[in-house]
Amino acid sequence: MPLISMRPMLKQAQAGRYGVAAYNMIDYNSARSIVEGAADLKAPVIVQVSVKTVRHWGYAPVAAWVRMLAEGVDIPVALHLDHCSDIDVIRRCIDAGWTSVMFDGSALPFAQNLERSLEVYRLTEAAGIGLEAEMGAIGGTEDDKFVAEDKALLADLDECVAFCKEMPKLAVFAPAIGTAHGFYKGEPKIAYDLLRAITRRVDIPIALHGGTGLSQEQFDRCIAGGCAKVNISTMHKRCFIDGFADLKTEKPKLGEPLPFIIRQYEAMKHDVSAMVRAFGSVGRAGA
Repeated sequence: MPLISMRPMLKQAQAGRYGVAAYNMIDYNSARSIVEGAADLKAPVIVQVSVKTVRHWGYAPVAAWVRMLAEGVDIPVALHLDHCSDIDVIRRCIDAGWTSVMFDGSALPFAQNLERSLEVYRLTEAAGIGLEAEMGAIGGTEDDKFVAEDKALLADLDECVAFCKEMPKLAVFAPAIGTAHGFYKGEPKIAYDLLRAITRRVDIPIALHGGTGLSQEQFDRCIAGGCAKVNISTMHKRCFIDGFADLKTEKPKLGEPLPFIIRQYEAMKHDVSAMVRAFGSVGRAGA
């Protein structure tokens, strides 16, 4: 299928109370594991790209890889730019064929975040693609952005409502509800009451950031509460590294690169399949 925007995909997930896996790709092998892992289970999927990843590989190559993979399967696939505060990078991704982007203005004061988000919203609406925007400060490390645990800040309900009112066609909204990027050092303290309060007043699918390390019960509660997009990045990176390292430990004298690439692919694809099942999106491609 051709690449699609996140907006219809996530509205279906919101209505059906399941989550769409949003995986951060690393390279072509990683992107292949994400798309084919979801395709095996007939599930919609979002391939996300960090700013540093797109700068490393280039805008055109990344878009071509994911477009080619999407065209080879019969499931909805969106190509999404993750956490980006540089509007020039967003413009270049739109021009290269991204079907959704995220503007992350969460470090800015409310008024400035809204102003910059609206600027990007006008760009995405003109291009016919989806936009994700964020409120509050999600802890942990994502790309080159680090928010210390004591600096993480839950989104303000009234500000969330005012923010989304200005952009009613957001593909997805990412309020900080207590999750964090990276591996959790302790038990995540998710503000389920805040999530429910937001979704009662905001009819936009919610993005759950910091999915790596959450329990099945936590996923279930967040998805039931309105989270339609679930981000996984850290675990995918771990599978990428461990897939290579484990084979090196098993066969230290192996000098042929292809078996390492295959082992990486298998490890990443297995994780994608596990999360698709955990989020309840198996067989939802037809939606």
